[in-house]
Amino acid sequence: MPSMNRRAAIGLVAAAAATVATQPAVSAPANVPVIWDGKKMWETFSKDGQGFSAPGPKGRKIAYCTIDTQCPDCIRLMERIEPLYSKVEVIWCPIANLNIHSDAQGALILMDKNPFAKLMEHHDNFRNPDFRGLRYDITKIPDEQRNRVWINTKMARRCGCRAVPFGVFKNSKGEYVGFDENLLTNELAELFEVTL
Repeated sequence: MPSMNRRAAIGLVAAAAATVATQPAVSAPANVPVIWDGKKMWETFSKDGQGFSAPGPKGRKIAYCTIDTQCPDCIRLMERIEPLYSKVEVIWCPIANLNIHSDAQGALILMDKNPFAKLMEHHDNFRNPDFRGLRYDITKIPDEQRNRVWINTKMARRCGCRAVPFGVFKNSKGEYVGFDENLLTNELAELFEVTL
């Protein structure tokens, strides 16, 4: 085999780099735990999930997603799903997974007259340098409201969810498909069987 001169080698490397740069961005697939039971998650959250969704038209496709108020990956997933709200009703179900603020902030959101607006307020304050998200007075959050977050937490664990965010969608084939923050908006649209 003839040897390649330096100029030809550089040209091949540049061509390969250009080919990679022109290919569409694809993210890592959702990280689905091997013990995850999608059917169980769909059924338990559709029956007993404590959640809310963004305003939008009736008749949208439905998905359920567990989130933790202290989770930066949850914020990323919410931002990626936002362009799909007119076609998919994602029911956000707060759980307590990360730290002592998770259940109180989740309860504060769930007990609000407009939980989605409260979640957006939390989102707007999430990157504050002194405190992540909504401030709260624990003495003003009833135990039954905090328990709603723990109901979600127990259900998520029983379904095999091991991280947040994690969601389930039942597709047109009757398959239960998991999703998380690793998917880009176009990949989420494909998973939800909608167009951007």
